[in-house]
Amino acid sequence: MYYMVVFASVVGVLFMLYHLELTRRIKLERSNKKLQDIVDQLDDQAKIIIKTDLALNKVQEDLDRKIAGLYTLHELSRKLSSTFNTENIFGMINQPFVLKLGFSKLLVTLKDDSTGLMAIKSSAGYSETEIKTIETEFNKINFTNFMFKKEKPMLVNRLMESIDRRWNLLDILKVESFLTAPIVAREEPIGFIIAGNTSVYGKIGESDTELISILTGLIGTAIESAKLYTELFGSHRELERRVAERTKELENLNEELKNLNKMKSDFISSVSHELRTPLTSIKGYASILMTGKLGDVLPAQKERLEKIDKHSNSLVHLINNLLDIARIESGKIQMEMKDASIKEMLDSTVDIITPQVKEKNISLKINSKVKFDKIKVDHNQIERIFLNLLSNAVKFTPEKGTVTVDVEEKDDVIQFSIEDTGIGIPPQDIPKVFQEFFRADNALDQKIKGSGLGLSLVKKIVEAHKGKIWFNSELGKGSRFTFTLPKY
Repeated sequence: MYYMVVFASVVGVLFMLYHLELTRRIKLERSNKKLQDIVDQLDDQAKIIIKTDLALNKVQEDLDRKIAGLYTLHELSRKLSSTFNTENIFGMINQPFVLKLGFSKLLVTLKDDSTGLMAIKSSAGYSETEIKTIETEFNKINFTNFMFKKEKPMLVNRLMESIDRRWNLLDILKVESFLTAPIVAREEPIGFIIAGNTSVYGKIGESDTELISILTGLIGTAIESAKLYTELFGSHRELERRVAERTKELENLNEELKNLNKMKSDFISSVSHELRTPLTSIKGYASILMTGKLGDVLPAQKERLEKIDKHSNSLVHLINNLLDIARIESGKIQMEMKDASIKEMLDSTVDIITPQVKEKNISLKINSKVKFDKIKVDHNQIERIFLNLLSNAVKFTPEKGTVTVDVEEKDDVIQFSIEDTGIGIPPQDIPKVFQEFFRADNALDQKIKGSGLGLSLVKKIVEAHKGKIWFNSELGKGSRFTFTLPKY
């Protein structure tokens, strides 16, 4: 009995121990499972973190590469803006430049205007032999025409169902992927760029299309600017050549005109001197006859002798004007520059024309606003200017009209203006007014006698004093002649 009790107690203890061990193991398994779940979760999160980090690194690399490419293009743009030589433009597209953009190979191809064939103008990553081979292949296939129809960059790699299936361009170019885009100048495609990479790990992506678009735009603009500059420079040179030829022609013509003008002046001077001698004799004999020293002179004879004397005086005046013009042009007349009174010169001239003024009942006004009356001139020649201009004003002003003389200071000159309310000058005659022997084509002018030398002589005297003369006129309302003389 005792042994049975003991056995039962031992069994009970063992069972309890077993139960405790089982419970412990169950708890341990549950703990291990939870721990494993935690480990699995951490592992998944670690994978996500690593994947995200790799993605961020790739994005950062792409961004860095793009920034580097954009900076490189900016530097290229700055250099292109300082050159108009196409060879210099292509020389900037070299291996270091291409590597900075993130490519291993690049071609700049342009169409030759004369042959129509494609020619590689700049390259990186290719030998001379490879370039010739590529040029030959491009001109054999219709890739060029295809590219000229494209408006955007085109990406090609071995995994894409693309144009390389037809032309095998990847093998021709010896790259694993490439981008190509047309170069446009003056809104017309003139060539294209191909940029490629040889590594399968450095495949070109869509993010590179922006760089190629900017590059083609820069090259197209630079080529267009170079062509425009060449055309402009050529036009400028042609214009310079024509201007030089025309200038030479004008110089020759001017020299001929100077010679002709000198011949004219010499001729007028010679003829005037030749006319003076017989004219003096005619005038002298007419004067002797009028005195009656050679016999009685009948009234009819005296009248005709007076006409001879009057016309002789007109001829003497004409000859003197011609001689003065010729002398001034040749520089033989030296102006005797002395201090002269403006008021005295005007008063002297007014005294001479007063009879004409009274005869036509014309109002003559003189307005002087100068502080100092003295001016350094040849007073005899200046009086001739006043006399000519005032006489003309009175002649061509109808009865009861007005003639006004204004004198005022303008900076370093004295300005004189003679204004009338006369018939005026026709617009077509205005450019000819100061020409020798010119007379306006109007009825009143034809009735009034004159040689047409007065205004020409006035202009030459004014210019000999280093002054200027001009006029304004309106037909039917009058004219205003203005000239200036230096104060000192």
